[in-house]
This record gives sequence, structure tokens and C-alpha cells, in this order.
Amino acid sequence: MTATRVSKKSPSATYRGTPARQAAVTALLAIDTGKTTAQQAIDQAARQGATPLSSPLSSPLSSPLSSPLSSDDRALLHELVNGVLRHRLFLDWGLQQVAHQTPYTRQAVLKQILRLGAYQLLWLKRVPDYAAVDQSVELTKARLGAKSAPLVNALLRNLIIRRHEWTLPDLLQQPIEHISVNYSHPTWLVRRWLKRYGSQRTIALCRANNEPAPLTIRVNRLKLGVADYQRILQEEGIASTRCAHAPAGLHVEHDGAVTGLPGYASGWFYVQDEASQLVPLLLAPKPGDTALDACAAPGGKATEMAELMDNRGSVLAVDRNPERLAVVEANNRRLGVTIIRTMAADAAKRLPTAEGMKFDRILVDAPCSGLGVLRRHPEGKWIKTARSIHDSARTALAILSNIAPLLKPGGVLVYSTCSTEPEENQSVVEAFLERQRTFRLEHPRPLLPDSAATLLTQEGYLSTVLKGERMDGFFAARLVKGRES
Repeated sequence: MTATRVSKKSPSATYRGTPARQAAVTALLAIDTGKTTAQQAIDQAARQGATPLSSPLSSPLSSPLSSPLSSDDRALLHELVNGVLRHRLFLDWGLQQVAHQTPYTRQAVLKQILRLGAYQLLWLKRVPDYAAVDQSVELTKARLGAKSAPLVNALLRNLIIRRHEWTLPDLLQQPIEHISVNYSHPTWLVRRWLKRYGSQRTIALCRANNEPAPLTIRVNRLKLGVADYQRILQEEGIASTRCAHAPAGLHVEHDGAVTGLPGYASGWFYVQDEASQLVPLLLAPKPGDTALDACAAPGGKATEMAELMDNRGSVLAVDRNPERLAVVEANNRRLGVTIIRTMAADAAKRLPTAEGMKFDRILVDAPCSGLGVLRRHPEGKWIKTARSIHDSARTALAILSNIAPLLKPGGVLVYSTCSTEPEENQSVVEAFLERQRTFRLEHPRPLLPDSAATLLTQEGYLSTVLKGERMDGFFAARLVKGRES
């Protein structure tokens, strides 16, 4: 059993608790509002740095600022926030084992401090127990005053003592509760997956969601070849491996900021998961085509389409959010793509395109529940609900129905999501084909590398869910428009 000691040394710095831990509380509070993503909250908290002791905390991300975090503190901030989000349910369950009737969950700041402390004690092995307790106590004093500090000290010390004595719900007797607690996924989602996949595959999926995602890039072949860039990385001492299925994809072993990789500013690559890179291959746009990306931001698939078109033709990138379109435009400039034009519009409504304008290729990468990318966005586990799935499915069908008339006869429409759920995937395609009788599902096997045959269903859908631990969970369907009768 690990001995615990709590340092009595008073901190001499302006902030109690390390700056990273201070910022982590700020970020987690902001994420819990549901108004910001984890990455956005982390980025903003890192820019703001630790919060002065005298700062009011009425708004999680609007308090007076200190200096931005150092690179080491930023790395710790990222680890702490994503770690808490990945393992939140297990952390809360563990704290409940030692808290008894203590109503700590009523105070939002206290709850986040205890989650951070518990994560360091239960998961972050490089942080000594005494340091995790000490920093949590000091952080409590800074945020809530000395009155709450003894409670945090007692709960975390008790957590250390009892962490090897817990008995989880039994997998055979209580499979939903066991998987939900042990792998920190909401019960409603575990229940759905158990019904579809069974216990072992559900556990595999939950485990994969709790692993950090690899750094995967798409080499910009408008500027250099994949082998050329891999050789440049090797010369810099950076290891990389080719993706199993995406022709331009590399998995890169790099812990620092992606902006520090060779050629970032020159547009030699774009950060994009391997599964995402496969979607434009189903569309197969050709040089000179007119293409539409109906839900384009942040621009990964649109710029890949431009690359496949050899930067010849035109791509209209549509998104509802003008700020996100600014990101698309920035990516265009960095990558040297000149054929993409952006338009702020809602693809579920009539687009303000030129009268009679038709496209050879249309991509609808629909807004969805995002349940296939939980390892990249762990906050989604605690924000999404079963209703999110059905709402997204209705929106996706509305977008497809609105966009369909803009496709030329003989043209191709690819529908894709980053969801695991059939209601957002096959069911949407089936409902669309029922409404739009001129469209048919076309098997994409000839368009993909031989290795990707294992990713295709019997019906002809692309599905990467549970097909490889280095890929996100994507779905895609290739739909071809016939001649009007």
C-alpha cells in the first residue's frame, strides 16, 4: 500500500496548485457547460494560464489572466483534462466509494478538483500520491478557501487506502453497470452497444475510446510524395509508418505541437485520421470536375478532394458557421489549394448557388452524434444522448434531400458520418433511397486499395467501426444518380 504524506510547505508562488492544474479546473468547468469542446477549452485555458487567487470565477473562461502556460504545463493540462473526461464515470464511482453521504457533487469546482486528484491517484502513475493530494488541497484553498481543504484531503487520502479494495459490478450479472463503470461510458450507450455487438466487442470499443488517438496526417501530394515526406521525417529523427489503407496517410510518432513538424507552414501535410481520408476516395473526383462539400469545415475532405482533382476544376465548400469557414480558407492557403470557394449557408435549406448550377460530385459529411470519434472528443460521452442520434439523423436526411437536385445525372454523392449508430448511417441512406428513386447505392470496392476490402460491408457500405485500433469509426456510402425518367 502506498504511503501518503501531505506537504505542509506553503507555496511561495502567486498561484496555489500548479498552473496546469489551475487551468484544468477552468477548462473542465467550461466543458461542463456544453458550450465548448474539450480542445477549445484546453486551448483557451492554456492561453490564459493559471487564475490569480483573488480572481472571481463567475465565468469559467473569463477571469483575469496570468501568463500563458509553458509547453510542459500545457502538456500536463492536456493530459489532465482528457484523462478526466475519458475516465470520468470510474473516477466518480471511486469517489462515491469513499465519500459516503458527503454532498461534494453539489459544488462544481470541488467536484472537478476531486476528479483531477482522483485521476492522478488512479491513472497518472508518474505523479506521486503525496503530490496529487498536496496539489489538490492547495488548489482547493485557491479556488474555494481553506474551509473545503480538509474534505479534499480526507477523501483523496481515503481513496489511496481503499483503491485496491473495490468490487466492481459483476460482468455476468450486471454487464451494463460493469462496462459502464469500468470503462467510463454512459449506461444508455453501453446498453445500445451490448445489444448490437455483445459484451466482448462492446468492451473492445470502449477500451479503444479510452486510448489516446494516434497522430495521423495526410501528405499533401500537390507538393511532395509520401515517401519523400517520410524520408524528411526520418532525417529529423521522427518515426512514422504508412497507414494500412489510406494511400497518402502516415502515422507519426510526435509528442509536440504539429506546427513543429517539418513543412507545416509550407503545407506539406494535413492532420487527418485514416478513416476520414478514405471518404473522398469513394467520391473519386477527377481533374476538371465541379464538386460540392456540403458540410465542409474544417476542410480536410474538401482539400483532399482538391488534391485528387490535381487542383483543377472547382470545389464549393459550404458550412453554416462563417468562423469555421475561415479555418477552411486558412487551410487552403497553407496547403496551396486554389480551387476551393467557400459559402456560408445551411445545406438543409436552399443554397444561394447560381440558377441551374449542377455538380459532378457532392460530399455530405453530415453533422452527427460523433460517437465514432470519442477517443478524440471524450467530452462527447457526457454530452450526447440517445436523442442526439435521432436529431442528427433527421438533419442528415434533410441535407441529403435538399442537396440531391444539385447533382448532375450520372454524378456521385457520398454520404458519410463519424458515428457508430445505424440510425445515422444505413437507416438514413435507406430512407433517402426510398425518397429519391433515381439514386442507387454503388459498391466502392474498385475505388479503394485492396487492403480496404475488409472495411466494406456486404451491402457496399464503408464502415471502420471495430475494424482497426488506429482508425476512427466512420461510415460512408457511394450513391450514383441515374437519368431522370
